[in-house]
Amino acid sequence: MNPHIQSSVKYYFRKALPCFCNCNVKSASNIDYSSTCSMLKSDEPETPSGYYMIQPKENEAPFTVFCDMTDKNGTGVTVVSHDSEESTHVNGYEDKGKYKKSITYNSLTMEQIVNVINASGYCEQFIKWYCKNAGLYLQSSAGPDSWWVSRQGYKMIYWGGATQGSKKCACGMTDSCLDKARPCNCDGGSSQWVEDSGFLVDKEYLPVSELRFGDTGHYTEEGYHTLGKLLCWD
Repeated sequence: MNPHIQSSVKYYFRKALPCFCNCNVKSASNIDYSSTCSMLKSDEPETPSGYYMIQPKENEAPFTVFCDMTDKNGTGVTVVSHDSEESTHVNGYEDKGKYKKSITYNSLTMEQIVNVINASGYCEQFIKWYCKNAGLYLQSSAGPDSWWVSRQGYKMIYWGGATQGSKKCACGMTDSCLDKARPCNCDGGSSQWVEDSGFLVDKEYLPVSELRFGDTGHYTEEGYHTLGKLLCWD
């Protein structure tokens, strides 16, 4: 495989002669693109991190992604960015799920992202709630105060680092929450800053399409949410 460079984007394909030129992608419909960044790295181990064209699904148009060739022990990670990666303050939303943050993924359609996920062995997305007196209350009999929404629009009642359907955070899976009677650190009602965070790893439901939070109506109740990039690899 050899690179074609056009506007700083590299197009890697198999069984081709070396070429550095201003290539017209439309005229290269017969190019055999790698399906993922992991496959690209496997085929060409010296490939550096950068933007590359991949084709996760046969007979679908290839598209550009960022490949991190050093993460996950250098296996080649497909990275999908979005508009909500910065830590974002939440206050003034008391009702359950009143705060709503829809996630827009950069440059790719949801169909393209799902094709990446289906072509990959593993995917993950980091999620964090940094809180003060603002619980998630995933196990509340009246329903959770906060949750994340899957790509299908499902209300997901578990947090990063916990198993699907557990209604817990990572600390709740190991009985290591600050209040051991609670499933999440933020549910303890602490006036100090604490957090619940971890990786969501269920490919079937990724990526996160929306974040919902409540329990921040009083001036003493607040939090910051952080959502990482979607990472997929083999």
